Amino acid sequence: MQHLPHDVWLHIAQFIPPVTLQYMLSVNSTFFDIAMDCRYRQMSFAFLDNRMLRNLIRLKDPVVAKRVRVLHVYPGFLKQVLDSDNGKELAHVRRSLRLRLAELANHLLEQKMFVKHNKYRMVQTFRTARDVVKVMLDVFTSLPNVTDYHIMWCGLQAVPESPVPFLAAVFHANLRKLSLEISLENVESLFSPNSSIPHLEELDLTLRIDHFRVASPGHNLILINHLAPAITRLRSSLRKLSIQSWEPLDLSPLFRAIRHLPHLHHLTLAIPADSPHLGDPSGLTDLLRRQRASLRSLSLRATQYSGAGLTPDPTSIDAWMREALADVHLPYLRELDISSSLFPLRTSMYCLRKFAETITSLVLTGCYLRYPDVATILREWTYRPLQSLRLGSVTLTPKLVDLLAKTLPDLYRLELLVREVVPSVSGHLVETGRKAYVESEIDDFFCEMEAHIYPHWKLRHMAILLTSFPYRFQYGTHLQRLFAHCVPSIQGFT
Repeated sequence: MQHLPHDVWLHIAQFIPPVTLQYMLSVNSTFFDIAMDCRYRQMSFAFLDNRMLRNLIRLKDPVVAKRVRVLHVYPGFLKQVLDSDNGKELAHVRRSLRLRLAELANHLLEQKMFVKHNKYRMVQTFRTARDVVKVMLDVFTSLPNVTDYHIMWCGLQAVPESPVPFLAAVFHANLRKLSLEISLENVESLFSPNSSIPHLEELDLTLRIDHFRVASPGHNLILINHLAPAITRLRSSLRKLSIQSWEPLDLSPLFRAIRHLPHLHHLTLAIPADSPHLGDPSGLTDLLRRQRASLRSLSLRATQYSGAGLTPDPTSIDAWMREALADVHLPYLRELDISSSLFPLRTSMYCLRKFAETITSLVLTGCYLRYPDVATILREWTYRPLQSLRLGSVTLTPKLVDLLAKTLPDLYRLELLVREVVPSVSGHLVETGRKAYVESEIDDFFCEMEAHIYPHWKLRHMAILLTSFPYRFQYGTHLQRLFAHCVPSIQGFT
């Protein structure tokens, strides 16, 4: 067995769960390498505890550091140092015998030469936030292969030492995705006029406001002079951009200041449900018109993380969206994704009608869609054939399947978020919204559906996501068999 070729061991490893694989260091050299990649591929730094200290020590070894691909950082541990009386509390953390033995075994298996008390020596150096920043900078500078980088930097008003030196150390040529949740007041520190990430392809940006700050630079100046130039400097590589605000905030200066991004194919916007949403809607109009030649995919969300009340006015966001999109034409748009229960259906329908002429892929989820709603949606496809559709939630009935097969004969992929499964009765849907589920109705659905065969439907992939009890536990396999019988063209079912 130990003389099997390297490729065979790699193939075997594909069938082993990652949780198990990371502890198979001692099997052979191939599994050692695979297990090390599995163990250190994704690292997280959020709490200054024993696990974080152990990881900092391990990552000082270049053989380990090169394995990190995904990095998560929340620099709140700087405040943790201040709250622990100059590190004394951290230095007296006790580990169980079992944990000590496990760590010792891992160190031996990984063939490292660290001295016994190296971890505690590192703890003793963490007496100020500056000490932490220095160690983190040394470690982060030695992570050459990070491709996905996730930062959450909000608050920390009591920390005298900025985390920028080690946060920015990972901005290098191999970075492809940056997910950044940041308070607007911290943006100008992270993005200097000369900062750049040469090959970044995806930027996921969530903006917040540090309300505790008594005095801060004007938000508009930060958006125009720091954030917009930082995004614009990515114009040679950026393909995906996601922007959301944690609370209603005027981002129109940012939208107007971002220059044309020639490679931007996908744009996601999360819009606060409360007024003023994202500010002057003409700012979004300008951004979309500037990107009209490159955008292939547009995702729209409505959010409510913070706002004036618990029940936003649906007419407000509807009016805002209509004004923002009124003068927008995206001739090359192919994918439209509207996924939020906070979007009124009439707003979703307006967006759909606005872009139905060109799109071939539609996602419309977040609210319950009655049969007449689905029929209204499908009537929009009198132009280009729809290839992919995701809808939900819906009530699954034979009548609904008949409608989909008849209206979209060339559909390639279909995903339905199903709230309940009922038969058709006299051509009308059974009343929905009941709390009790009658098993006889489900049996009637299967009996009725077996007589519906769609030999000319070109559907290849189908997914039915059963969102309510008892469907998701009892009927998944039965539905797969049923639709394999009804739609002969299906090749994959989830």
